[in-house]
This record gives sequence, C-alpha cells and structure tokens, in this order.
Amino acid sequence: MNDREFADEIEEIIEQNRLQAERFNSRLNLKLQGCSMERKTVTYAFEVKEWCLNPYGGIHGGVICSLFDTGMGIGAAAVSQRMVSTADLSVSYLKPMNGKSYLFSIEYTHIGKRMIRCTGRALDAESRAVCATAMASFVTTESRAKGLQV
Repeated sequence: MNDREFADEIEEIIEQNRLQAERFNSRLNLKLQGCSMERKTVTYAFEVKEWCLNPYGGIHGGVICSLFDTGMGIGAAAVSQRMVSTADLSVSYLKPMNGKSYLFSIEYTHIGKRMIRCTGRALDAESRAVCATAMASFVTTESRAKGLQV
C-alpha cells in the first residue's frame, strides 16, 4: 500500500464515522493531516469544543484517551484492512490541554497478522508542546468490508 492508498483508507473510515452522527467517534471529528505508509505514521487534527472540557477548562482526560484510542484504531484498521479491537491502551497526561487545537501523531511500531502496536503524542497545535503520550495494542478481527457496513 502506498501513501495515497493509506490516506484513502483512513479517509474512508473517518467518513464512515461521520455517517454515524450520533456515535462518539463522529463527535470527536478527527481530521487527517498527513500519513506515511513507509514511516508507518498518521497525524490527525482535533479542534476543541465546549462539550469535551472538564470543569477547569481543559480537555477531559477521558476525551484525550478516546482521541488516542479512536485515532490509533482508525490507522490500525486502515493498515491491516481489517476491523480492530483495542487490546490495551495506556495514556500519560503530561500537561493540561487548555488550548484550542491539537495534533495527534501516531506511529505504528508493529504490524502483525493478529496484533498491531503503536505509540502516540498529543501536541498543542500552536506551541507544539507535547501534552500527552500513549501506547496501545489492537487485535485484528473480521474483514473491514463486513465490519464497516452501516
């Protein structure tokens, strides 16, 4: 798979999420900023909305975790051409995320037949400060063609 095909796969999954407007993944509204099949990387943009804030005005930790889970999972499904399920996910919160927009940068460190591992960083889009990091594993399940039917 080349970079264009990889990007097309990611965009297709994002579009499928958008078609399910009442579901959580649609509400996150991740936008693909770039990807490289050769480097096994994906970067998404996230614009902060009122619904995702905690009482202190920063992004709620559960939303940050969900952004990593969803972004990493989309890339894992695209690269494997299969549906994936989160096997484990660990997030480290390094700085408060009180900005307006963020970049979620994902690197796939292992792409096997049954397991995909990745790491991620959440960066403030303006300052480029790293605010959170994550590590996750995804297990592949059924074919994407069957799993993405709406």
